[in-house]
Parts: sequence; structure tokens; C-alpha cells
Amino acid sequence: MKSRPIPRAIDTLAVIGLLLLSPSALMAKLELHPLFTDHGVLQQELPVPVWGWSDPGAEISVTFGGQTKTTTAAADGRWMTILAPLTANAEPADLLVKNAAESVKVSDLLVGEVWLCSGQSNMAMSVRGTTDAAAMEAEAGTAKLKDVRLFRVPVDGTDNRQDSVKATWTPCNPATVSAFSAVGFYFGRALHTARNVPIGLIQSANGGTNAYSWINRDTLENDPAAAPTRAFWEQTVANYPQAAANYEKALATWKEKVAAAKAAGNPAPRGSAPREPIGPTHVKRPAGHYQAMIAPLQPFAIRGVIWYQGEANSRAHFAPQYKDLMFALLEDWRADWAGAAPDLERRNFPFYLVQLPNFGGGHEKGWPVIREQMLRFWQEGENTGMAVAIDVGDPKNIHPNNKKPVGERLARFARAQTYGEDLVYSGPIFDSLTIEGGKAILKFKHLGGGLISTDQQALRHFTIAGTESIFVKANAEIVGDTVVVSSPDVPDPRAVRYAWSNNPENVNFANQAGLPASPFRTDSWEIIVE
Repeated sequence: MKSRPIPRAIDTLAVIGLLLLSPSALMAKLELHPLFTDHGVLQQELPVPVWGWSDPGAEISVTFGGQTKTTTAAADGRWMTILAPLTANAEPADLLVKNAAESVKVSDLLVGEVWLCSGQSNMAMSVRGTTDAAAMEAEAGTAKLKDVRLFRVPVDGTDNRQDSVKATWTPCNPATVSAFSAVGFYFGRALHTARNVPIGLIQSANGGTNAYSWINRDTLENDPAAAPTRAFWEQTVANYPQAAANYEKALATWKEKVAAAKAAGNPAPRGSAPREPIGPTHVKRPAGHYQAMIAPLQPFAIRGVIWYQGEANSRAHFAPQYKDLMFALLEDWRADWAGAAPDLERRNFPFYLVQLPNFGGGHEKGWPVIREQMLRFWQEGENTGMAVAIDVGDPKNIHPNNKKPVGERLARFARAQTYGEDLVYSGPIFDSLTIEGGKAILKFKHLGGGLISTDQQALRHFTIAGTESIFVKANAEIVGDTVVVSSPDVPDPRAVRYAWSNNPENVNFANQAGLPASPFRTDSWEIIVE
């Protein structure tokens, strides 16, 4: 638990006076975790932990939705109780918490679906920077989104597990929507429309973060999946003193240039200020964001997680083992969510990620490899999923502004896989390969009513290779529920790849539901990311 301020020393007479005036005057203030603030959303259909702090040994009662639960504050002042599963309700209700000396009322609480939205910059990117910003801000000014509530966790990174964050729930209005995660908001908006229940969205994301920032300390220190991280971090810490000295020197030079330009009445110099090197106390250090931005949220009742991250893992050492690190991260989150409350049953809650879109500046080998790792995370994981974004990227911008389709595709996945709706939730996913008469015949899962070319042109971005493992541009034709791939330059084909580059522009392979096919390869040949 975070330390509380130590009161200034007071003399004995003052203490006696305070006791005579009020027996409870020296009691610790009754506190609730910030996830229990006005305008919040509590998860339906699951046990709902409620917790906070008070005097050690204080008797605490919690009343909500016709239930009253009692508990006792522990020696460190922390208390927790668990409400029985609640029913979805859009009528605002109050949560009342009491000890012997005082009470706290939390107002305008709804009951519905709560999702955590995490990752790096493309999850942190706000609605204001997206194509549909004006329409969404206008919609937020109406009553249409009154049952969608937002909670933004401030960016922080620490070595020690924290127990709280400085944030509160807010209703949707033009300002709060504009500043909130675009992918998270578009996901929640689509869920609210489809499910017609209140939606609570928790944003906990930070740009430029490697997945290692979001794992717990035990995984960082002991899990084989984190071995590349440990090796990288050991070298980074060793190099930090020189890197910091170089940074300070470069920063001073930059400031001198800016000052000189300003004094001369000239525009600011081209380029940007040097970036601070990552080091032992950097906010993005391994496990730092987990300790400060994920652990404090546990064990708040959530339905699941959506995740948009991977750009920072797309380079050497990290890209080929992204799946393994993500499985370790997912194990951390699921286990620790249950472990943060007594007798709370572990749930393998859904975890749906976004596959990286097309981007001209992405690592030529790393981006295709990490997309494959993301696909395997879905295929090999339990209650995992993936939204394809290969058709909505920006060749010139790592932060594409067309975020609405991404959020809505994540929502389709959740609607089908989490809530059991009967709808198409994925584009075509490669299933099998056969070779016949010098042609490669590909079968797919998730046909979604049939395979299509979205622009009625020949399918693009298919390549084919023979025994020499050299890939060349291929002809690809939809034949029924298959794609037939060939090239006159490869009479004896062995493997096919689709959209296997950092920036496959204008992809046109999808299903009848309009959902794009995931990039894939049929081979398992070694790809070295350097």
C-alpha cells in the first residue's frame, strides 16, 4: 500500500484536547480505490471486489444493489469485500461505504461491461487525432453515449507494485471523448450499440513501450520468455552512463540552436530535441508500467482486455519471440487479477489484440514476423483473439488515423467470442496448402460467406517460391473457397506468402463480410530479423 502522509508532531495536551472533542478525530480517513468514484461502471454477472483503506481493525460495511457486505480493515489499513454478481442496469445507483466514524457515497454508478484498453501509442492515440473525431465529439454532446464511461490511468513506471492511481471515472462529453483512446472508444461505442448495456472503458497505455514494460517482476526475473529482455536490459543498464552523458551534451547543443534561432528571429531549427535514453529509472523500464499502471487496477472486475502494441517489439531479438512474451504477460495478468483478492476464482478472461497494420517505415522483416507472432498468439492461446488492420494503415505514419474500423473489428470479435453473437468476426485465415500441377491451392478458415477481391481486381501481394526458397510475384485467383496461386517462373512450387512485407499497400483479399485476410506464410523457413 502506498504510504500515507505522516502528521506533524503535536504535544500531549493537544492530543488530549482532540480526544475530548472527538473520539474519532485521529482515525484514518475512510478511502475507496479511485475505480470506485462517481460515474463509474461495475461489471455485471461476475463477483465484484470493492476495496479501500481505513483504520486497522475498523469494521467496514459496503452497500450496493440491495446487498450489504461487511469486512474488517487489515493491519496495513487495507480492506476488501466482494459483492455477489450484479445484473446490468443503466439506472444510476449509489454505493455506500461506512466505518464507525464516517461514510463515503459514490454516485451515478451503472452496471454493465467493463474492458481494459492497453498497449502503446496506437492504443494511447486519442479520438481527436482520428478521421472520425468531429462526428464522435458531436455525438458525445448528445445523450447517445450517456451510458459509456471512461477511466484514464496516468502514465507512470515504478519498480515496486503500487496500490492506487490518480484518476476518476468520467461520463462521455466532447472533451473526455476527444482525449480518450480512439481504439478503446470505438470498441466501446460499438459494444454499447450492439449490446445495449452500460460500458466502462479503462485506458492504461503509453506510447513507445515494449511489451516487457507490461510484465510483472516475477516474469521479468525468472521466465524463459523474458530471457531476451534480461539480456537486453543488462546491456542497456551497462551502457546507460555513457548514453546519458551523450544525451545531455546533445540536449545542450539543441537548446543552443533553438535559442540562437529565436534570438535571430529565425524559425526553429529542423529536427527535434534528442530523445532521453532509456535507463534504470526510465518510466518505460521492464515491468515498470505493470507495477504502476496494471497492478493497481487488480482485482477490479473486468470482462476482458483489448491490446494494441507491438511496434516496439518489431526489431531484432524481440520480434521472433513476441508470442511467447505475450503468453507470459497474459499469464501474469490473469493470475494476478485473481490473486489480488482472497478466494477470487481465476478467470481466463478474453484478451484480443490488434495485428500491426501496413507501414512503410516498419522493419522489413520484423513487421511481417511480428504479425505472424500475433496470429499465432490468437491461434495457440486460450480465449485470445486478433483484429486484422492490414488495410487501414498509413504508409507514411506509424499512427494511422483511421481507428474506427480497428475498434469495431475488436468489438465484432468480442460480440462473437465473448458474448456468443452469431456474426462473422474475422477475415480469411490460412488453413492448408496442396500442390497440384504446378499450382498451389490454398484453403482458408473464416470464409465469412465467401472469399472476395474487394475491388474486383486480381488479388495482390501473393508471392510463391520453389525449391530454392526464392519468392517471386505470383498470380492469385479465387476459385470457389480456395485461392489458386502460381507463377510461370516457379514450375515446382513449395510455399506461398501473402502480404509478407512491412507495407503491403491496397490489399484486396477479404471475405463477404468485408473483413481483410491476415498476412500469412505457408512455410516455416527460418527468417533472421537483424
